[in-house]
Amino acid sequence: MLDKKYFFPILLLFSVITRIVTSVYYIEDIDSLRFALSMQEYSLVKLQPHFPGYPVFIFFAKILYLLTGNMGISFSIIGSISLFVIIYYSIKLCNIKGISPTGTFLSLLLFFNPLIWLMSNRYMPDLMGLGIALMSLYYLLFASDKNRYFDYGFLLSGVLFGVRLSYVPILIVPIIYSIITKPNKMKRLYSISIGFSIWFIPFVYISGFENLLLAASNQTVGHFTDFGGTIFTEFNLFKRLSYFTQILWADGLGGYWNGRAFPTFITSICILFFVTQYRYDKNWSWLKIDQYKLIVISLVIYMVWIFLFQNIIYKSRHILPVLHFALIFVGLGYRSSRNGRMIVSDIIAIILLLNLSLITYTLTMQHKSSTAISQLNTYISDTNDSLDIISIPLINFYLKSHGQDHNYINIDPNNPQGFNQITNIRKNNIIIGEFRRLFEEHYTIIPDTVFYHNPYMNRMWSKIDTYHLVPKYNGY
Repeated sequence: MLDKKYFFPILLLFSVITRIVTSVYYIEDIDSLRFALSMQEYSLVKLQPHFPGYPVFIFFAKILYLLTGNMGISFSIIGSISLFVIIYYSIKLCNIKGISPTGTFLSLLLFFNPLIWLMSNRYMPDLMGLGIALMSLYYLLFASDKNRYFDYGFLLSGVLFGVRLSYVPILIVPIIYSIITKPNKMKRLYSISIGFSIWFIPFVYISGFENLLLAASNQTVGHFTDFGGTIFTEFNLFKRLSYFTQILWADGLGGYWNGRAFPTFITSICILFFVTQYRYDKNWSWLKIDQYKLIVISLVIYMVWIFLFQNIIYKSRHILPVLHFALIFVGLGYRSSRNGRMIVSDIIAIILLLNLSLITYTLTMQHKSSTAISQLNTYISDTNDSLDIISIPLINFYLKSHGQDHNYINIDPNNPQGFNQITNIRKNNIIIGEFRRLFEEHYTIIPDTVFYHNPYMNRMWSKIDTYHLVPKYNGY
C-alpha cells in the first residue's frame, strides 16, 4: 500500500500534470476573454476583467504567465493547485484519512469530476475561490486556534473577497459562529482586516478610487438587471429551478439527462445507490455535530443566493460549492454502504469512477478543440471580403478582440424598434445569432452556418446561427 506521506505529494503532481495536458489554448467565451485580456493589461475601466476585478487571482495568474509565457498552462496550474487544495481540505472537513477506502474514493471522485476538471482549465477564478472558501470553512469551524497572531479562517475570508466575491455568502454563518463562540474578538477583526487589506490597498492604488466606484456601481446594477440570468431578468421560477437541478445533476455530477450518452445513465445509478445507503448509517455525523449543521445552513444560504441572484441558466460554474458538498455526500454514502456490503460497494465505486473518467475524458477532449464562438472566429478570419457583422455587443467585442477588422453593427434584441434605423447594410453581411424575426419583414434570410459545441462542456453560446440578408425590394 502507498505510504501515507506520499499520498498528497503524488496527488498534487498528478493534478498538475493532468491539467497541463488538458489545457486550452483559445478563448472559449466572453468571460474567459476578460481574464485573458487582463494578462496584457489589468484595467477595471476596460473590464479586463470585469468587476470585482479578482485581484488575488490575477496576481498569481500574471506571475505564472511571466514564468511560463503560456496563458493556457498558467491558468491550468492555478486550477490544478486549487483542485489539490479542494481535495485536501475536503478530507480534513470530513475527518477521514487520505489513505483509506473513503478518502481515496472521495479524492478520485473530486479528481475526475467533469465540471471540476473543466473549470481547472478555464481562464476563471472559480476553482481557486472554492479552495480558499473550503480552507476558511475548516479553520473557522474545526481547527484549533494555535496561531498567536492570526485567525486563519478570518484571514482567508478576507482574501476570498479578492478571489471570488460571490462565494462569500457561504462563510457568513461560520464567521458569525466563530465570533460568538471564540474569545479574542479583536484578533478575528484584525485577521479579516489583514486578509482584506493585503489585496484591497494595492487594488485601489492600481485601479484608482473613482474608477473603482464607477465600475462597482455600473457592474453591480448590470449584474442584477442587465446582463441576464438573475431573478430580475429571468423571473420564471420553474425555469430557474429546472436549470438549477440540471446543472447540479447533469453538468456537475455527470448524471443522465435527456439526450446524454449511456455512461451518464450508469453514473446516475451508482450515485443513487450510494445516496440511498444512508438509511443504514445510524450515526451520521453531519446530522449530530454543530459544525456540520452550520455547513448545511451555509449551503442553503448559498443556494438561495445563486438561485435568485446568479446566472444559473447560462453559467453552470456557480453551482461549484453545492456540487462539492454533493460529492462529499456521495463519498460518505460510499462509507456507509461498506458497513454491510463492502465488496458490492467497492465494485460500484469502481464502475462509477470508470464512467466518470470516460465522461470527463470526452468533455475535456472536446474542450481542447473549440467552442462555437471560437469556431465562428476562425470562420470569419478565413473570409477575405470585408463584412458587415451584425450581432449583440458581446459577440462583436469578442471578434474585435481577436483582430477581426470588419464593420460592426450592434443590435439589441430587446429593442426591435432600433432595427428600423438599420438601412445601410451592405451586400457582404453576416448576422450572428437567432434574430430572424427582426429582419424577415424587409429582408430575405439566407442561412449560412451553424456552429455548435457540447453544452455540458460550456453552456455559454453553445449554438450560434449565422445567415445573410438580401433586401426584398430595391430602395429599402
